[in-house]
Amino acid sequence: MPKTFFIPGDGRTDTALYDEQFLTRVFDSVTDPFAIYDRDLHIIKANKAFMNIFKISEQQFIGSFCYEIFYNRSEICENCHVEKAFRTGEPHMVEKFILLPDGRKRIWEVHSYPVKDPNGITIQAIEHGRDITVRKNLERQLRTSKKFNEKIINSITDSLVVIDPRTHTIIQANQAFHSRVGLEPTTAVGKKCHEIMRNIPKPCGTTGIHCPLEETFHTGLSAMSDKNYPNSEGENRMLEITTYPILDNQDQVDLIIRYERDVTEKRKMEEALAFRSKELQKSQHQLETLFEFSRQVSVKRSLAEVVHFIHEITRKIFPDSELLLLLMDDDGQKFLDFKECSLTIVEPLSYALQKLEESGLGKDFVRYLQKNMKDRIVDSRQTQDIPDFLKVISESYPSWFGLPVSIPERCIGYVMLGFPFLYECPRKDLNFLQTFLSQIAGDIRHLVIIHKAENNLLQQDAVQRTSYTEIIGQSSEMQKIYELIDLVSESNATVLIAGENGTGKELVARAIHQQSHRREGPFIIANCSAYSPTLLESELFGHEKGAFTGAIKTKKGRIERAIGGTLFLDEIGNIALATQILLLRFLQDHCFERVGGEETFEADVRVLAATNRDLYLEMEAGRFRDDLYYRLNVISIVLPCLRERKVDIPLLCKHFLKKYNLKERKQQNPPLWPEKRDFLCLIYEQKRVLFPTEGKTLLRLGS
Repeated sequence: MPKTFFIPGDGRTDTALYDEQFLTRVFDSVTDPFAIYDRDLHIIKANKAFMNIFKISEQQFIGSFCYEIFYNRSEICENCHVEKAFRTGEPHMVEKFILLPDGRKRIWEVHSYPVKDPNGITIQAIEHGRDITVRKNLERQLRTSKKFNEKIINSITDSLVVIDPRTHTIIQANQAFHSRVGLEPTTAVGKKCHEIMRNIPKPCGTTGIHCPLEETFHTGLSAMSDKNYPNSEGENRMLEITTYPILDNQDQVDLIIRYERDVTEKRKMEEALAFRSKELQKSQHQLETLFEFSRQVSVKRSLAEVVHFIHEITRKIFPDSELLLLLMDDDGQKFLDFKECSLTIVEPLSYALQKLEESGLGKDFVRYLQKNMKDRIVDSRQTQDIPDFLKVISESYPSWFGLPVSIPERCIGYVMLGFPFLYECPRKDLNFLQTFLSQIAGDIRHLVIIHKAENNLLQQDAVQRTSYTEIIGQSSEMQKIYELIDLVSESNATVLIAGENGTGKELVARAIHQQSHRREGPFIIANCSAYSPTLLESELFGHEKGAFTGAIKTKKGRIERAIGGTLFLDEIGNIALATQILLLRFLQDHCFERVGGEETFEADVRVLAATNRDLYLEMEAGRFRDDLYYRLNVISIVLPCLRERKVDIPLLCKHFLKKYNLKERKQQNPPLWPEKRDFLCLIYEQKRVLFPTEGKTLLRLGS
């Protein structure tokens, strides 16, 4: 094939003829239209695609001008690309609209190439056309779509960036992002994200900085985090950063969208709200605490209990403090010494009262409190206006503060807290203590009055108590019993009451129950000697329906009925060993099962037991379990019989005489004996029946 593609003239050789045939086959095999022009712009050759598209035969276009065929013109077009190819000897390309014979107007990309002879002179030009209408439409759509997308992206007020995670190159960024980093629009595109955002030469991950971009790239999932970034003015702003993956056809991360929202003000507001909420919660907690403390004080039964409670609270708020609670008596003339309180309270108070007495400033302190109606806090940081009496009692403390305790109509005392080192008390703790004391001041005043009344009663009782609830007796033996009842009443310990028949064991058990905090609960009696071992088990623990013959319904035992109160087990020494095991288990963990049942019940019950036997001897003889004995005998009360306290016989006689006189509306004289309280009661019952007339004696009954 020759090096130049011109069409030979006359005198063709066989080789030239072959070349022309080959060129014709090549032309016709191409689907795009091709045409060859001479220097006068006549069409001298065209392929089949050319003829098919323009609906023209070879006879019609051979020797015709291109502008006649394509544009129906009579003269050459301006800026004719074919003419330029002849004139410049260089190829040219133009895009133009061409009207096809079927009336369609199409966009064509037309190329013209010069064909030169061996001397480099352009002798022919080849024109190649390609219909690019579809491509142009797509490009126009893409341009429109891109502009639309850019318009949408730029309308977003938050920063949005599209990044290639492999190269950390910014592919696209909206105007908000450029504004944040202080760059002109589109200038960030093509640059590294870490250089633009953090002004560092290496990616964040290589410098130890957490990068949400890399997290999303490695996990394929969106990620969110808050980070500080400087804005265009160098001010640090808190940004909420969210990264979203864009996946390719193989579901691999191709690009990542990074969305940034400035949440600086929002976070500040959230922090302020959180702080405010925390403060409100603290206030709410303080109010609840104050209410709970006030409630606890309101149920205290003695002034000593309240003093101990105040000491406990102050030590919780001020762990290293020492409390001086200077409360005035009911008359407001002197301070109470609280000798019944613990040494941690009494010792510093006694020392302070001694200092006031030695200095002669105690009366000044009392007069100051009588006149003071202000709850002003005084502390060791003050250098002026500190009364001398406060200086005297606080001289051993490097730091201290004090405040009066007042009710609306008067001041009732003074609280001082001393510290063994220099200490500045938080204002909120001082305010809490001040509010707490003002809340309970009324209760303190009430208990001060009760305290005085109790002291008066104690002084009266110190002469001698002649009775205790339903128990009658003024002997020294009974005074000891009364003291024991007082001691054991406030605990939940098991008590074993021993004594001969008729000495009043049940009365003592009732007295313990009535004086305890369980007084509102039930007092249930179980006479252990009145039941067979099998029946006693059912009586104590209850049984389920069908547990044994005759168990037609579920029955609660006496333990279950005593929940919240006291269970009195009378004649405990008479129970069988098998029942002793069950009772021992209940005393150990306060749990039991009903007879025939599988469910375990827990019972809050205090157990009091009574016996007329010597359980220690029973234990030695093997008739009573030693572990049960020690469980029952936590505290023991041994009741004396009447022959050991004959001084109480007149009191008992008067008691029973008064009882039966009220019942029968008669007057009878008291007798002289006998040994046991219950026996004495029976004698009086006999006297009432056999000797109804006044003035008779009991000598006949004695015989």
